[in-house]
Amino acid sequence: MEYEFHFVVDGISIDDDRSVGIVHDTFDGLLTRHRGRYFLDVAESGASAIDAAHRIVVRLRKSLPDLRLLRTDPDLVGVSDIAERLDRSRQNVQQWVNGERRQDMLPFPDPEGMTGRSPVWRWGDVNAWLTQFGEGDDVRPPTREEALTIDFMLPKWQRTLDDGLPLVHFAAAEVGGGYDRDREVVQRLLEGTLAFPGVLERIAAIPRTEQQRLTVVCAVLPDRLSSVVSRIGHDEVWAVLAYQGGEGELRLQAVGTAKAPGAVPVSSLGLSRDATVGDLLLVQTNGPDDTPVTPMTPVGLD
Repeated sequence: MEYEFHFVVDGISIDDDRSVGIVHDTFDGLLTRHRGRYFLDVAESGASAIDAAHRIVVRLRKSLPDLRLLRTDPDLVGVSDIAERLDRSRQNVQQWVNGERRQDMLPFPDPEGMTGRSPVWRWGDVNAWLTQFGEGDDVRPPTREEALTIDFMLPKWQRTLDDGLPLVHFAAAEVGGGYDRDREVVQRLLEGTLAFPGVLERIAAIPRTEQQRLTVVCAVLPDRLSSVVSRIGHDEVWAVLAYQGGEGELRLQAVGTAKAPGAVPVSSLGLSRDATVGDLLLVQTNGPDDTPVTPMTPVGLD
C-alpha cells in the first residue's frame, strides 16, 4: 500500500534548486515554505505506515543527507475542508460527524482539537474511516496513532543513520497460528542482542542492495521459509531470519530471494518450497545426508 507523508523539515531550502529538483524528480514530492517553516510532501509504499516511513527516511537520507525530518504534520481538516475534498455537502459531512448516517460503520473519528468553536480532525483518521465504504484516498496518510509512532521514532532513526548504521526493520514471518507471542519473544531477544557493541555491525555486513536498511524477520520453527522471504521488500534481496533454536538460543540466518548474489537455493539442501524454519534448522544441524552443515550465509528461495 502507498502512504502519503507531510513532514515538517529542516536543512534544505526552496531556494536550493538542486534539493528542490531531487525532491521533485526522485521522490515526486513537493517542498513548500509557510511562515518560516518548511514542509515536505512525499509518498512511499510499505506493508504499513510505519514500514513506509522507515523506507522513506532511508531514501531521503541517501539523496538529501542534510535534510532533517522534524515531525509529521497532522493535516487538520474541518467539516468544510472534508466536504471540499470529497465533493460532498457540508450537511452530508455533518451527518457523518453526528452519527446520523453510516450508522452501520465504525463511529466517525474523534476530533483532534478545536479551532475557535469548530472541531478539526486529522485527515489520516478521516481517510481511514472513509475507506470502510470505499471513499478514502488510494494514497493513505498515517492515522493519529501511526503518526505518533513515527514522530517518536524519527530522532532515533536519524541518529542511527548519522552513526553510519542501517535502520533495522522488524517483521513477523507470519501472523496467527497461535505463535504471535513467540515471535514477539524473538523480537525482544533480538533487540537486546543488537544493543551489544559490534553485533549490529556484524549483521550489517551481509551483502545487500540497500546498505542503510536491514529487514529482520522474526519467526518460529513452524513458519514457512516462503513466508520469510515474502517479507523482504520490493527493493531488497536480503534479510536476516531470527528464530530460537532447539535449546531456546537466538539464531540468526541470512536469507535472500532468488536474485540475491551467491544465494544457495534451498532445493539444493533437499528442502521444498513448503519447507519450514525448523526444516532449515535440521539441515543445518544434521545436513541433508546426516553430515553436519555450517549455517549457510546465503540461503535463497524463489
